[in-house]
Amino acid sequence: MSTGVGGRQKTLAPTSQGGTSSKLNVTASAPACLTYQLPGSDIKYHLPQKQILPSVVKNDRYLSNWPGHVGGEIVQQKQTFHQSNVNRYHGFDSTNTNNFPKPRFLEQLETHLRKELQVLDMSGPNAQEVNLQAYREVFEYFIEDLTTYKPLLSAIKNEYEITLVHLRNRIRELEPLQSMLVATSETCEQRIIALREEERFEIQSLKDEKIQLLDRIDNLLRVQDSLETQVSKLKEELAAEYERYREQHDARKLLISDMNNLRYQQEWSKDSHKQEAEAVEDTVKLKLALKVARADLKALQMELNAMKAEYGDVIPRRDFEALDKNYSELTEKNESLQKQYFQMKQEYTTLLEVNEHITLQRDKLSAEVEVFKTKMAVGLSLNQIERTPVEADEDYFEGLGTGEDVIVYLRHDGLIKNVNLAKKSITQVLREIWKEKTAADLQSGTRSSLPEFFHNFLQKKYGDSALLWAYNIYYGCRNHQKDEFISLFFSILNGIVDESVYHGQIQHISHVLKELKSHDTSKKGILSKQEFSQTLKTALPNKNEKYIQQLIVAATAELGDDKKIKYNILFEENTEGTAGAFVALLQSQYAAEKTKYLDELRNTLEEKEELTVADLKRAFQEVDPSMDPQILATYLAQGFQTTKEQLDQATAVDTDTVLDRLQASDIKRIGPQK
Repeated sequence: MSTGVGGRQKTLAPTSQGGTSSKLNVTASAPACLTYQLPGSDIKYHLPQKQILPSVVKNDRYLSNWPGHVGGEIVQQKQTFHQSNVNRYHGFDSTNTNNFPKPRFLEQLETHLRKELQVLDMSGPNAQEVNLQAYREVFEYFIEDLTTYKPLLSAIKNEYEITLVHLRNRIRELEPLQSMLVATSETCEQRIIALREEERFEIQSLKDEKIQLLDRIDNLLRVQDSLETQVSKLKEELAAEYERYREQHDARKLLISDMNNLRYQQEWSKDSHKQEAEAVEDTVKLKLALKVARADLKALQMELNAMKAEYGDVIPRRDFEALDKNYSELTEKNESLQKQYFQMKQEYTTLLEVNEHITLQRDKLSAEVEVFKTKMAVGLSLNQIERTPVEADEDYFEGLGTGEDVIVYLRHDGLIKNVNLAKKSITQVLREIWKEKTAADLQSGTRSSLPEFFHNFLQKKYGDSALLWAYNIYYGCRNHQKDEFISLFFSILNGIVDESVYHGQIQHISHVLKELKSHDTSKKGILSKQEFSQTLKTALPNKNEKYIQQLIVAATAELGDDKKIKYNILFEENTEGTAGAFVALLQSQYAAEKTKYLDELRNTLEEKEELTVADLKRAFQEVDPSMDPQILATYLAQGFQTTKEQLDQATAVDTDTVLDRLQASDIKRIGPQK
């Protein structure tokens, strides 16, 4: 608030109110003030009414003819530059204005303007707005008193106010653009700096590359100079050798000519002796001829020795062609024999497999016959053994001996009591062995050998009876090869199959059960047939529709319900300790898929006789492209019986041997089938 001309209080700051207008609205807000609103703005200004100014004694003419430029003293205090421009425009000099008396109304307006300008704070952010407010008040007073010119002056003032509001709005619209322009300029500057940095780095790299290339060029030039020097030296040596060759060639021609002359002389001498038989031979001449002949003979012998030394390793062309022809025939014969050998080898392998299968069947049948002929020994725990009603003629196993070729837990001379362990008892012991071995391996961090652990387990659990249990469990496993669980244990125990196959099947079955439980929202162990089918497809993405349908059929047949699947029952063991049809089918499909996978791998190898690590790696990547590198390294190490770190040093191995090792390991497809 500031004091007006008449001593009343008036508001200098604008007040906000909603709404805009295209004209200047002037209303009497109070007896002592006048309110108006700028067009296109929500700001209202309150000005004192003209009654606050004392009444002026007007002359017979309301407007005085006093020069208007005499008010320059007020303007000079605040706007000297502006007043000088006004004086120049009107052609007056402010220094001569004191000769004229000012009108009273003008003095009052100047006095009011001077006071307002003195109390204003020009250091604030809106100093120009506040300064303009003071002049706006004076102009309002002037318009109110000039009633004749009021419409024109009001229209002029309104246009100025509209223009000011438009310019303010325009400035307000351009301020974000200015900020955006500053931000864009900074961003562009940063990008320019980054590009310059990249260019600087690239230029430095190119300079370094240029230096390297120059060094390489220098090295190549030095090598070229060295090679040129060697070529020059070789040319000189070749010229000298050629010259020596020409000399020897000429010397040999001369020698041959001398030999012909001597032969001619010898023949002539014989003829002359015949013609002049009666003449006396010249003894001195004959001695001389003999001496020359001996010298020529010595020279010819030396030349012959040199020729033998020079051409001793050279064979005639006809001999070479004969040897080459013989070599080709032997090569073809060797290839034919190789093909016959591999064919016979495959047949031999097949016969071995058939023989092994027949042997197992024979042993199994023999064991079954022995079971019917033997009887149960008395005095053992009923929880571990069961008796058979058939009497047997033999109650003992014959020991296999104590040699190094016998497995450590079967080394014994003499007879071992046959207690005829039932299948259930064998299964219980094997499950206990697997449980303790898994825990021991997990604790130690390494996988121990099953035969050694089996031996230690029997020693720890049965003590002096360990040998009895070893023979009975071993032959009991051999007699129950139809059971997948017992057969797998027996194969691992004999080193036919790697232990990873067992753990792989267990993880496979556990994974299926875990997926079924995760999709069971009710947590009751029951899924619909559709939910069960969808869960199997999710848990086993690599199985085809045929295998999934087989599993569903096995599950419904085992449970006897086509609508609801109580999946927990599928993973329970029966009274004999064996798994149900569903789990057995999972295991058989797991083995069948591994066999099919290895067949695809064999076909990819294109009948190669030997394999390197690179060959097997390329075959795996072709059959299963999405295989993890770590798993691939594990498979390669199993195929070549080495560690991952020593794969680079592995030598080539027979293809059948590598595939047999993979067949005995836990190999499975990782990614989807092509």
